[in-house]
Amino acid sequence: MAMTEVEKSIQEELSLPILLAERVIKFAMEAESFKPENNDLATQVAQTSQQLRAVARLTTASAVIYDRPICRVTADITKSLDRVLALSRKCRHKKTNVLRHVLSIITTNDFKKVSNLLDSSLADVRWLLSIFNPDSENGTINLSLPPIASNDPILAWVWSNIAAVQMGRSEAAQDLALAGDNDRTKKVIVEENGIPPLLKLLKENVNSDAQNAAANALYNLADDQERVEAIANALGVQIIAKALSVTQIIVLGCIEDLCYWVVWICY
Repeated sequence: MAMTEVEKSIQEELSLPILLAERVIKFAMEAESFKPENNDLATQVAQTSQQLRAVARLTTASAVIYDRPICRVTADITKSLDRVLALSRKCRHKKTNVLRHVLSIITTNDFKKVSNLLDSSLADVRWLLSIFNPDSENGTINLSLPPIASNDPILAWVWSNIAAVQMGRSEAAQDLALAGDNDRTKKVIVEENGIPPLLKLLKENVNSDAQNAAANALYNLADDQERVEAIANALGVQIIAKALSVTQIIVLGCIEDLCYWVVWICY
């Protein structure tokens, strides 16, 4: 089966740090100085690479995948690996040249810094695996805080819930609906491409609870001109109108409210 453009894009995003990790390991194993420290870095990089390959397998096996956190994490890991590579390259030559020695002074503190970066990278990629695993945490949505979002916890919360909505989980849509009057959270939901998964849940799910949760989340987002335009640009008007014609009576009122609000702001 041919991969979609999104799947190809994700695979390409993941291939860069995986290939870079192989290069880092090679340089670290060939180090002439700080050999124990380089060996430790090689072990950390190998662990991170193994987890990245697991993410790659998961994205290949999944029918749909939410790519925003994957792209952010892989970009961050690539930056960390670049720093490790630069450090290991300096250790490939013995200090026989005075000028080279002056230009490539390394301390154990340098290794501690990049080791901490690799620890964070490994934690980030393990978090990625957890949010895409529907059986993780006894079926509950993983709302833990990865290092990459330590300065912006809302981002991790939004990523986790959007990933779960993408997998058809109505409780995640209910969580997103709780954004309520928090404009910052609603802005992040839209920026992180949360509208298409919510519309997909509204369109394809026959479960009334799921449709109700998706409609409520979209309704709460549709209180701002730019956010309504984002819904419309994702074919939201057509999807909402179709849902209105085929939905069960139990969620009819909620979708009617959503449809009225979107149409009123758009037109």
